[in-house]
Amino acid sequence: MQFNTYLTSHSELEQIQQTPISEVILEHKSLSRLGNLQTKALLSLTDEALASGLSPVLQWDILCTEQAFQESIALLKRLPLSKFHAVRIQDPGAAEWFCSKHPKIPLHLIVESGNHNLAGLRRWTDYFSPQLQRLVLSTELPESRLQEYCQSLNVACEIMVVGRILFFYTPRRLLSFLAPPTESLDSMEKSLIPAEQPQRKFPTTENQHGTFMFHHKDLFLLDLIPELQKTNLNMLRLDLRHLDFTGAWIRRIAGLLESFDKQKTTQLKIDWPCKITHGFFRANRTDLAIERLKNPFLKDHGETMVGYVVESLKGEHLILLVNKKFSCGKTLLGITPEGKKCTILTDPIKTTTGQTVTDITPDNLYLVPHVKYVTAQTLVYNLSE
Repeated sequence: MQFNTYLTSHSELEQIQQTPISEVILEHKSLSRLGNLQTKALLSLTDEALASGLSPVLQWDILCTEQAFQESIALLKRLPLSKFHAVRIQDPGAAEWFCSKHPKIPLHLIVESGNHNLAGLRRWTDYFSPQLQRLVLSTELPESRLQEYCQSLNVACEIMVVGRILFFYTPRRLLSFLAPPTESLDSMEKSLIPAEQPQRKFPTTENQHGTFMFHHKDLFLLDLIPELQKTNLNMLRLDLRHLDFTGAWIRRIAGLLESFDKQKTTQLKIDWPCKITHGFFRANRTDLAIERLKNPFLKDHGETMVGYVVESLKGEHLILLVNKKFSCGKTLLGITPEGKKCTILTDPIKTTTGQTVTDITPDNLYLVPHVKYVTAQTLVYNLSE
């Protein structure tokens, strides 16, 4: 099992030379969605990486419009592609062009944002064979699935083991309006805080390729290296581009790559500059949301059901959407989404404008006294006909 990482500066290269990392990924600003290297710097780092015995790999991972595709081709024609041990590509159209024009350079196909099933991965493997040297798999695949894929596919596989998790991407530039007039709009980063989850800050980056929002926790699988070794993965990627003092982190991680030490790993987790997660490595439980949609307490629409709660304002009122007539002052039964049964009084009962009423008309909203534990989506039933 080998390790690779991104190379962005000469100082990082000096640190990488002292580690078991065998491959470095170089990102040109125009070819890579998060790259910052200009052509001169990229070529200089490539030559130094080769002289140091490392394998330099060029990353071309932007999703190409026709204009971006033509601009990329023009740039690639000016680069000495023969110096790179492989080219990493995400866009299938770009991969198709590359294989037709440069059949002797190995291809690393990035399939992180899709192709989570074995049948699809086999199709890509067959289509780009024999030039395809590696598949860069999604971090959403659990350990059992990774092991199955690595054993079934006749091509090397890679995943990220530490780094930011891309949460959302759009080619639009969404942060520019937040920048002061004097700030450069070439590239910027903000932490976006959702109104419904103020405790979470999602790092968000905008550059010429669009806007990238990342999960508020970094993926961290370095404490699971013994388990990763059992999956038959060929390459584990370290993405430290978002960290300050990258060289210092490379030095700390290097010791773990040479000889796994549980105590040192625990300390590294404690010192990590942001919250961390194992992601889906243990298990992918995203299908649990489907089970929640099957909640039996939200589906029992019997004949005695008279409506449901659309709003619960603590200490004030409940708002009922009535779909069946009942008598004013009638005691109703509420069953919450959790299955808790509660008594709901309808004396007094008012319209949403605050007017007390005696006649209840279906398909209208009414206010009744608040009841503890009753929340929105609570179904309301008539206790007796």
